[in-house]
Amino acid sequence: MLTESIGTNRREGAFHILLLHTDVEGHQTHPLPAISVAALKELRSVVDYVALGHTHMHYEIDNWAFNPGSIEVTNISEFRETRGAFVVDVDDDNNVRAEHVQDYRQRPFQRLRFEVDNIASADVITARVLELVENQARRAEPGKPEPILEITLAGRLGIPNSLLEIKAMRERALEITGALHVRIKNHTSPVEFAVAADVEPDASREYVERRVLEDLIARDNRFRPINEKMAGLVVSVKREALAGEDPEKISELIGGGLEGARDA
Repeated sequence: MLTESIGTNRREGAFHILLLHTDVEGHQTHPLPAISVAALKELRSVVDYVALGHTHMHYEIDNWAFNPGSIEVTNISEFRETRGAFVVDVDDDNNVRAEHVQDYRQRPFQRLRFEVDNIASADVITARVLELVENQARRAEPGKPEPILEITLAGRLGIPNSLLEIKAMRERALEITGALHVRIKNHTSPVEFAVAADVEPDASREYVERRVLEDLIARDNRFRPINEKMAGLVVSVKREALAGEDPEKISELIGGGLEGARDA
């Protein structure tokens, strides 16, 4: 329909430009339906120049259809794509000469990755992430656009997610780099252990309970070396609570038990 309509309204000798805001098959950056190259080329009989948009990447088709790529990054996942604009000259015979230009100030982007495996302290994770920023992150430069940084935390996390000092890491990274924005993505996964997987089917309730507690406590790197002592403390506290013991005495039991476990 488009080819027919343009053909009906063409002006002899004019240079006909078509603007299309669409993905083209084989050149898209996301799995959405796209116009096929074959369908696009059906327009070649009536159009001298196709200016494409939508996909934020640079490509050309037969010196006839041109997609410059967005002049600015709108999503950090596309920061490696070639971007720019086309300066196009057309001669008296409607021949096209298109030059892709990039000589303007583009905002710098950077992605960093930090593996948290085998680190048992939120403080240490924070310190090492900031060490990574100090050594590898891009800095703001006078007269140029400030960078945008993305830091991904990956690997198996041996402490509760809630202990991660995300805000402190972000604020300090901003101070170090002078970035426009620092984004910290937590892609860690909790360390997974089988809970009492090796307990015999006929084991006593008390033994099963104790093993479950030991395995659950061992998930936290801070308490893994003393998981047996901590499990014993939990069992003792439960016993005293069920017996109706005074809360203050239970509190003293917990405090003394924690000190003893850590000293051990």
